[in-house]
Amino acid sequence: MTDGQADRWDELYRGQGRQWRGVTDISGLGIAHGSRVLEVGCGNGKTLAALKEAGIRAVGVDFSMEAVNACRRLLPDADVVCGDLLSLPFGDGSFDCVILFHVLENVSADDMDTAVSEIRRVLRSGGKAYVRSFALGDMRSEKGERISEDTVIRGNGIRYRYYSEDSLSSAFGCAYADSIRTVTESTRFGTVRSRVEAVFTFP
Repeated sequence: MTDGQADRWDELYRGQGRQWRGVTDISGLGIAHGSRVLEVGCGNGKTLAALKEAGIRAVGVDFSMEAVNACRRLLPDADVVCGDLLSLPFGDGSFDCVILFHVLENVSADDMDTAVSEIRRVLRSGGKAYVRSFALGDMRSEKGERISEDTVIRGNGIRYRYYSEDSLSSAFGCAYADSIRTVTESTRFGTVRSRVEAVFTFP
């Protein structure tokens, strides 16, 4: 993800340090207390805060230094580093789980094999990846310059790729899909938000 996208995210965070507010609901994930978890794309710490509150040993990583700084302001004692999903700065088998909430949208199709290989590498045997990604048909999927069937570049220069259950499953072909579903929510403006949620277990 080193094709200038980190710079775009830096610009976004410089404009408004806390892009996402509230706390992520992780109650349905079933991650055991004391698990060692890596959150990729931790942003300003919305999900990391929920993990720490639940007693989970969480580490955050983001390829935007501005995001890392925003996270450290929100969570001064957080273990968070700047790093790229395509070359994670952690040893093999370091984590029980990896969380990727709205991260894979920013990974190009050409880089997906490398991304999944890195996720597998840092997980222990039997480790899980929890994924949420925008789905095809989401209201945002028509905004921006379309560069492929499933990918657009927004006006701010940030690239977003939209998934189906099949395309996400295919990307994680080396793992077992514990669950995968598409969640669709209507907005009060008559539009639709849609995301794919999945849990994958790696051998």
